[in-house]
Amino acid sequence: MIRIAKYLLPLIALAAIGWFALTSAPVETWLFRHTAFHELAKQPVTLAKDNELSVLFCGTGSPLPDRTRGGPCTMIAAGGKLYLVDAGIDSARNLMLWRVPLQDVAGVFVTHFHSDHIGELGEIRLQTWVAGRDTKLPVYGPEGVEQVVGGFNQAYALDAGYRTEHHGAQMLPPDAVAMVPHVMAPGAVLELDGLKVTAIKVRHDPATPAYGYRFDYKGRSIVVSGDTAPDEDLARAAKGADILVHEGLSPEMVGIMHDALVAGGHPRQAKIFHDIPGYHTSPVAAAHIAAEAKVHLLVFTHIIPMLPNGLAEDMFLRGVSDAYHCCTLLAHDGLVLTLRQGSDDIDGRTDLN
Repeated sequence: MIRIAKYLLPLIALAAIGWFALTSAPVETWLFRHTAFHELAKQPVTLAKDNELSVLFCGTGSPLPDRTRGGPCTMIAAGGKLYLVDAGIDSARNLMLWRVPLQDVAGVFVTHFHSDHIGELGEIRLQTWVAGRDTKLPVYGPEGVEQVVGGFNQAYALDAGYRTEHHGAQMLPPDAVAMVPHVMAPGAVLELDGLKVTAIKVRHDPATPAYGYRFDYKGRSIVVSGDTAPDEDLARAAKGADILVHEGLSPEMVGIMHDALVAGGHPRQAKIFHDIPGYHTSPVAAAHIAAEAKVHLLVFTHIIPMLPNGLAEDMFLRGVSDAYHCCTLLAHDGLVLTLRQGSDDIDGRTDLN
């Protein structure tokens, strides 16, 4: 006991001295300075080179609360230009945390106007402008996009005025802050700098019209389904695409959650869970679409319900491999997939954090 005390007491004393040193004002300041310089000096991330087409999953969740997945948001990078498909909750914050150069966002494509797909439009408007966007931001979408964009512009107008007055018009030009709506019909909606974007009408009644989008750039292609029930038009539009990004809802898992809500005395929530499978696509149905379109990779996003562990993920994907004998991924926030001109490869990375 004496021998133990002989060594233990000096260790306790050293620990106490170290603790007081770490919590002293000079050391705290030095640690904060070191961390700030290390983090804030990092360079913006590059999502795609001039000959590359990439997809960044900036939100892979749904309206259901999920600590690990933001609201629906998919970013397409065609060379140095960035485009968003939808802007769900937390998408702007995720993009900022990953050091995405938001000043390079050249447009937003909205699939439809459910709140979980548009909830962050105001923050995208703000943060792209603060990052250095110096022209108005185009927002493309179905009929109704004028009302949605106009509402966000109005809601954020006072905020923009405060910021311009505070930081100066040279840094935050007031004539650049607004979003500009563009109403589209199905078909080619944008052809610019080698990128072609095609709007695809999908089935998500009563949210209609609703669109998916196909992005073609330098011989490579990515299709984003948006929210939809199984749709033959989408399968035709996705023919031969490198990547099909498709929503997925497990009817079995949602049904179990419905039954649990009924048993727990939550009829309103149970009614919602009863209603939602009808205008979404099951993983197996999405796999059939991928097989029919002969895409190279099927990636699930807008995942319903939340998948807290590997067992839940396996249940969600049950039967998918039987319907689509190829490659399948469950997307997660921060996943980047890159397609290079002149290659059939699909490169993945998850190191944005």
